[in-house]
Amino acid sequence: MIWTQTIVLLLLGALLLGLTLELIRKRRLREEYAVLWVCTGLMILVFAIMPGAILSAAEWLHLDRGVLMTFLCFVFLAAIVLHYSVVLSRQAGREKALSQELALMKDEIDRLRGEIREAPPPAPEAKPKPPALRT
Repeated sequence: MIWTQTIVLLLLGALLLGLTLELIRKRRLREEYAVLWVCTGLMILVFAIMPGAILSAAEWLHLDRGVLMTFLCFVFLAAIVLHYSVVLSRQAGREKALSQELALMKDEIDRLRGEIREAPPPAPEAKPKPPALRT
């Protein structure tokens, strides 16, 4: 690999890791969502530091280097899609449960308001007489 490619990959990997960690630190990205991005940054750094790893993996799998890189990109994108599908499914379940709970609470509030409107006014309580003063 040409040294300029190595430098660009090192900078790209370090930038991706730094950006991911900064977004986590600022609470703009949750840790559970950052795992794929941290792994991606680490893989870029590994491939930049050890470019022979790509060639060895391609040779071991009997694939062309370009095909292997395309396959790795496909696996990465599939992992992202699967991860976010799980997250969206979980959120949809929570939203459904919250909507049902809200509907039950509204129904109970309406029922209680109806009971208050229909209830006769309470009878005034007799005030206790003060004790007679002795003189």
